Amino acid sequence: MDPSLAARSITVVYMGDSITEGQYVHHSARWTEILTGRIRRQVAGRFDEQALHFFNRGISGETTRQGLERFARDVQALEPRVMTLQFGLNDCNCWDTDRGLPRVSEAAYRANLIEMVERARHFGARHIVLANNHPTLRFRRLACGQHLEARRLIYNDIARQVADQTGATFCDIAEAFAGLDAAGLAGMLLPEPDVLHLSVQGHQRYADAIFEPVWQGVSACIEDLQNV
Repeated sequence: MDPSLAARSITVVYMGDSITEGQYVHHSARWTEILTGRIRRQVAGRFDEQALHFFNRGISGETTRQGLERFARDVQALEPRVMTLQFGLNDCNCWDTDRGLPRVSEAAYRANLIEMVERARHFGARHIVLANNHPTLRFRRLACGQHLEARRLIYNDIARQVADQTGATFCDIAEAFAGLDAAGLAGMLLPEPDVLHLSVQGHQRYADAIFEPVWQGVSACIEDLQNV
């Protein structure tokens, strides 16, 4: 992007795995698209819409290790002012082929999140929203002896700790789904045998939960540009 144009624009990057990508759901129903639409409506008449750019950089099946490997291309090259960061459901999973080891260890998951936050800031991100992960209905025992839900809670806690350590804004997605009973949660997820990826209703709830911290970041960037 032309440096002079970039200086007058606001780029938002959604970085993550299949939950950010919106796997199996029409693009118009994904939380990233819902969020983008809301923000565009909020800025109407206040900021040049042509100078507001959104990029979904979620890739299905990825861990933080893989996300970090593509970070230069998918985040640094875009120099976002605002970034959402969501990983963990793949990192915490334990495959039979790994003989019970997690795809990414707890220590590596923490380090990878920290490095992504630091790299984003080095390339101009002023507002980073770090999200944990929603509950699922995956209770089959994994190769490690635990089920995915137990693993998710451990990695969710790490995400919260990283937000505290780095000063990123923490978005408690898990809390937004916490009040649901099993039937209510099932409505937020794709049906069996999936019961992990978000349904259309789940994407709507996710967008509701993350809107405010992202909007605060975009709004602050608009104020900064208008005060130059």
